Amino acid sequence: MLLLLSCCERLTDFFISQCGLPETRRSWYIYALQTRISMFLSTAGMMLLGCLVATPYQVICFLVGILSLRRRLGGYHAKTPLRCLFLSIGVSILCLSIVNSLVQYSLSILIWILFISLSFAVFNSSPHSSPNCPLTPDELVASRIKAKYILIWNLFLILLLQIFFANSNCALYCEMGIIAAAISFFVSKFKEVKSSLSEKMAGKLDDLTRCDMREWPLTSIPIYYQPQHPQRETDNTDK
Repeated sequence: MLLLLSCCERLTDFFISQCGLPETRRSWYIYALQTRISMFLSTAGMMLLGCLVATPYQVICFLVGILSLRRRLGGYHAKTPLRCLFLSIGVSILCLSIVNSLVQYSLSILIWILFISLSFAVFNSSPHSSPNCPLTPDELVASRIKAKYILIWNLFLILLLQIFFANSNCALYCEMGIIAAAISFFVSKFKEVKSSLSEKMAGKLDDLTRCDMREWPLTSIPIYYQPQHPQRETDNTDK
């Protein structure tokens, strides 16, 4: 992460000093370089190593499915560029291998079932707002509409692939890309709900603790084990 950031900062400073770019946009130039370089490395790695387990056309169909939907839907993001690179490549190889195995054992119907069910769930969900790229309420609404359009467009693409390229199973790889994007989206949603729930539970625990600290005289537990009561601090009970 620091290496990529350092390279982007040096490139930005070079262009500002040598090419007359405005200094006020420095942070935006760094952001643009970081996103493009990270995206290029991840996509190139997924494409090159994905060809080890599938044909180039099948890998392209997979990338179209996952990248087009994740762009508007959002999803899980690794904390560093290096983790993102390895995770992206690993997920692509795993998904391509799953499609190969299911086709080999004539279980491709499972991909269709999973694709339809997850597509329906995604169609009725709101996009994920990443902490590093927070969306306003208006942006969430706009992204949700665009995500629906992308999902519908991918559906037509899958139908065309199924009609004209059925022998290559390209439609299944495109479906798997959408499935991977949907799973990533719901993982991020789960983490968001988990974080919110943890904060609520922590607040509830603090309220219960304050009640116990203010209680006078002390009461014992009517059943089960009585833990050791903490030493009362009368000066800090209301703090």
